[in-house]
Amino acid sequence: MLQNTICFLIKKDPTSGKISEILLARKKTGFGQGKIVGIGGNLEPGETVQQACVREFVEETAVGLEEKDLQRAAKITFIFPAKPEWDRVVYVYFSERWHGTLQSSREVDPFWTPIDQIPVDEMWADSPIWLAEILKGRKIVARFTFNPDNESLADYFIKDDKDFLWPHLKSLPYFRSLLRSVEASYYQDIDFPEPVLDLGSGDGHFASVAFDFRINVGLDPWWGPLKESQRYPASYEGLVQADGAEMPFPDAYFASGLSNSVLEHIPHLDEVLKETARVLKPGAKFVFCCPNPGYYEELAFPAFLRKIGLKRPAKWYTDWFNWMSRTVHADSPEVWEARLEKAGFTLERWWHYFPKESLHVLEWGHYFGAPTLLPKLLFDRWILSPTRWNLALTEKLVRPYAGTEPHPQGTYTFFIARRK
Repeated sequence: MLQNTICFLIKKDPTSGKISEILLARKKTGFGQGKIVGIGGNLEPGETVQQACVREFVEETAVGLEEKDLQRAAKITFIFPAKPEWDRVVYVYFSERWHGTLQSSREVDPFWTPIDQIPVDEMWADSPIWLAEILKGRKIVARFTFNPDNESLADYFIKDDKDFLWPHLKSLPYFRSLLRSVEASYYQDIDFPEPVLDLGSGDGHFASVAFDFRINVGLDPWWGPLKESQRYPASYEGLVQADGAEMPFPDAYFASGLSNSVLEHIPHLDEVLKETARVLKPGAKFVFCCPNPGYYEELAFPAFLRKIGLKRPAKWYTDWFNWMSRTVHADSPEVWEARLEKAGFTLERWWHYFPKESLHVLEWGHYFGAPTLLPKLLFDRWILSPTRWNLALTEKLVRPYAGTEPHPQGTYTFFIARRK
């Protein structure tokens, strides 16, 4: 699936502070030729979303932008069942600042328009719907599915793009909150037909934050986490204690499944994947995420040791950190594709996330977060005072590392596979 960017320059009314004008463009060539669009394009290999946004804008209009001025407005998935090569995820931004003189290019003719005079009849069928929402100040996640004519809409939904950092931060050590908040955002535009299996459901906290529906079955091999997950009765209809390689369900029982940051901990992974394929219906979606080789390579302390020539201590630390975090598998998408194929799945889509800077915050968080072990042992709570005033500094320090856009050098990978 393609990854695209769109950016709208905006002007605000000095009195009301509301958006009064927006920069649009008429597409002169390629995809969407003749339509009124926002300015943007495809990511190139090795680019971040923000880098692509800045590059596309200067290429198409000669106007320069700064990444720090980009304001995320929407993440939109577009599905073209009759032409799947057109499927794409688009990240939409506003910017109130720019430099340079606006020019036309081979790609587009840009123009300013008041927001009450946007030529909606000349846009894609989806654009007036989501553009109206973000111009009101709403930050959204949306998905639009087109009819076979590739012009009219078959279906769509729009949700608020939630902030998942705070709900995690007030209940978990900050390093876990950071990673889980990023991962939670990725599930918001994915359909999970029922019945749904959560493989490795753990203590249930993640499901209680990430999903606005009850998962049909949470399965975990350990009784302790399952007992904790009973605190979240709205998260699961049923909880089952069983090994993932021996699930007590009939063939083709579940219509979809997920496993969030679990598979990397499983030594007998091939058996678990094969069993997961057995209990999923043909065509069922299976969504999961895991660390990739960058997890090993980008840890801060061993990188420092290697830099000063201490390669063996660097390896010792890496091995210890993997043991401490119970990480058995941190593999590339190519390794995962072969593994999934063998188990009965087809890998449809993947993306890297969580760059090395975020990994470093997670790494050091294992140590700085150690004091939370005491209230957990004494009061069965990681955070004694889950209030804004108590966690304000922690949130301020962690938030810059909680970006949800894919990253080409990300140390974790999110996968969407499908049962054959």
